[in-house]
Amino acid sequence: MGEYDVSRRSFLKGIGLAGLSAGALGTLGATGIAFADDAPAVEAGDAYRQLACDTALVPVKKAACPGPRGPVGFEDRDIAASDIASTEDCDIVVVGAGIAGLMASLKAAEEGAKVICIEKMTKGRGCFECFGAVGAKCQEGTEIDKVALLDEMYRSAYWRVRPEPIRTYVDRSGEATDFWQAELDKGRNGFVISKVEQAPSTCGMPALTPLIDTELGFYDSPSLPPDAGVRSGYSGIYVCLEMQEVAKAYDNLDLRFSTPGVQLVRDGSGRVGGVIAKSGDEYVQINAGKGVILATGGYDANPELMEAWTRPEDYASSSWWNPGWGTTGDGHLMGIKAGAQMDPCPQPVMNFRWGNPDSFYDARTWNAVYFALMVNGDGKRFVREDLPFQSVSNAQNAQPDFGKSCWQVFDDTMFEGMEDAVEEFKQKGWLFEGSTPEELAAACGVDPQGLADTIARYNGFFEAGVDEDFGRDLAGTIPFTGTRFFALTTNSCVLATVGGLTIDGSCRVLDTDDRVIEGLYAVGNASGNFFAGNYPRHIPGTSIGRAVTFGYVAAEHAVKGA
Repeated sequence: MGEYDVSRRSFLKGIGLAGLSAGALGTLGATGIAFADDAPAVEAGDAYRQLACDTALVPVKKAACPGPRGPVGFEDRDIAASDIASTEDCDIVVVGAGIAGLMASLKAAEEGAKVICIEKMTKGRGCFECFGAVGAKCQEGTEIDKVALLDEMYRSAYWRVRPEPIRTYVDRSGEATDFWQAELDKGRNGFVISKVEQAPSTCGMPALTPLIDTELGFYDSPSLPPDAGVRSGYSGIYVCLEMQEVAKAYDNLDLRFSTPGVQLVRDGSGRVGGVIAKSGDEYVQINAGKGVILATGGYDANPELMEAWTRPEDYASSSWWNPGWGTTGDGHLMGIKAGAQMDPCPQPVMNFRWGNPDSFYDARTWNAVYFALMVNGDGKRFVREDLPFQSVSNAQNAQPDFGKSCWQVFDDTMFEGMEDAVEEFKQKGWLFEGSTPEELAAACGVDPQGLADTIARYNGFFEAGVDEDFGRDLAGTIPFTGTRFFALTTNSCVLATVGGLTIDGSCRVLDTDDRVIEGLYAVGNASGNFFAGNYPRHIPGTSIGRAVTFGYVAAEHAVKGA
């Protein structure tokens, strides 16, 4: 490593130079921490270079992460051979039984490999309800310009990614989706992947086309509960449970829960040949003749990693949506310990609008939020409200105190469907009401004159048909004409982190010298080299679409080779 590089020892010890509290070291393995020798120290006389190499000295605003703390499986210590209670052999080990891990397990098993899929949680994982694909059978008749999609994905990452993984997604997501449907057809509940109709873009995103029509989902599946279509992420949980049932039908696929992956096993050549896992209080070494696929998800349930690797504004005032708190960065940390390269920091977070202090608002608020103005504590607008979820969330997070005092403001002509939630939300302290903008402002703690002026100015834009402040499409919304005014508290909601280990187009993990680490693959949110800086919500479904596609591609490559 170079003279001024951060040593791998300090990286694992500190979980990045952004800082890790002393008590957090326990999250990396309760059995202790072991480190290699220090890298050479920075020359004492080079103070400016030292400043540049230590982000703890940079005067940036930091914040504690208020998010959930899940169980960490990774252990950074030397596990002696005498600690291993048993050894098993298989072709493929998949670490993680979320959507990417289940896809990888099913594909590898279908190809005839002996597969062991380990999952540290008791019931597996879930996923959000929609995903993206290109060229699937269920998309017949839908025109998707691959060149425009590729360019928009590169553009959204400001070209800070290598092209191969994105091209793999665009070229092979249709094939992977067809395989997924074929596997779901083996289940008992009739899950159907179908096209999700999308409204035309009104906000100039994506940049080149009015709509990138790639979104698919399960809303036409007859087995879903009646409220699955209006509860965010609900249908995705049922789909993952169905995939588990399909997996159990394979004689060559062993799906194990409550079995965390602890660290990777490398042979003398550097090839990853297996995983040390924990079963109860015992360690078991599972040797994989063809490859190990890391499908452990992101690290949104590991506050120390959130503080170390992401921007504070992306989490400081947020709530969380996650059907299970297993996303603690195990795959990231196992890969780093094995010499893997990772996306640079700060890494992107999937943070959406529509958050409430508990998680997400439900469908009763859809009309109100759609028509509402977003204002800060001064009663002033700060964003074009019809932007994609991620963009509005980012704008709120940029407000004072990381967007903690922001509101959705609307009147009684805008809240159809929310009538029966008014008292419920008031009792929770989320909703305030007034007969005038000034009265409403006083009730919720916003500047009264500021809010009154904002609503008056906004109403005036409808006369000329132009939002002079933010360019919102006024043809898709309405002015304030009611007699009851409402303010609904709002915050960002963290769904996932989407930065991870650097991979090539076959999902093979690269080391810090850009060489393939033989036998090691990363998929889903454990993988990187796909997003940069921000999650591009205006391109539908790229996160779960990536997970589905990369699980499929990694398994195929591990079993068959190039």
